[in-house]
Amino acid sequence: MAEAKLNREYAVRILGVGALMFGMCVWSVYDGKVGWPRQNRSLERVRPALLATNLTAEAWIARTDEGLSPIDAMFHAAGEKTPSKLVTKIGELKIPKMATDKDTLLEAQAKQVRKVLKGAVYSAHDLQTQTVQAVITFAMGLFAWVSVAAKARKRYFADEKGLHGSGFGERVLALSDIKGIDWSKWDEKGIVTLALKSGQRYTLDGWHFEGMTGVVEEIKRQRPELAPDSRQA
Repeated sequence: MAEAKLNREYAVRILGVGALMFGMCVWSVYDGKVGWPRQNRSLERVRPALLATNLTAEAWIARTDEGLSPIDAMFHAAGEKTPSKLVTKIGELKIPKMATDKDTLLEAQAKQVRKVLKGAVYSAHDLQTQTVQAVITFAMGLFAWVSVAAKARKRYFADEKGLHGSGFGERVLALSDIKGIDWSKWDEKGIVTLALKSGQRYTLDGWHFEGMTGVVEEIKRQRPELAPDSRQA
């Protein structure tokens, strides 16, 4: 008798993907509910001091001999950690092209910096995006684990009685009931599809279920005319 059951290698990989999705979900929840709002609050506390200093983007993030940039020093003095996203935003600012002389250029960029400082590090849309991402990754992780759990209960048997086991609906299917077999994915993916005379179809997946090759070989042994090589002869 040939038996096929859940492939452990496949199960470990899918469970690993599920764990990764759950990890991303937790990370997204933390960022959206704790980490990012905390950075917004840090900026709110330091904002008055920041707006009282009219510096350009380059001046704000330039490192001093002590290793701290002016913006780092401001947050450090307030007992806060500098939001890395805020530094990135300032560093990405570009001087407006309409400015013509140096003083105007510097003033134009300083205005851009002040606009950034007046806003939030992470917008409401950013926070909402993390919530959406958390929902999606949780659903993906749950789907992966439930899929493995469902397959873990399945068994496929092939013997002189026919095909039986939970994978075939807990009933015995006579091999004589098989009308044809689709072998197109067997060599590449280890998948065959059985077409029964009743119109039902069963997919036998050799990657998801270890031992499926034995089940398929038993079918070929008892129904050699269904083998791919016999159809080509």
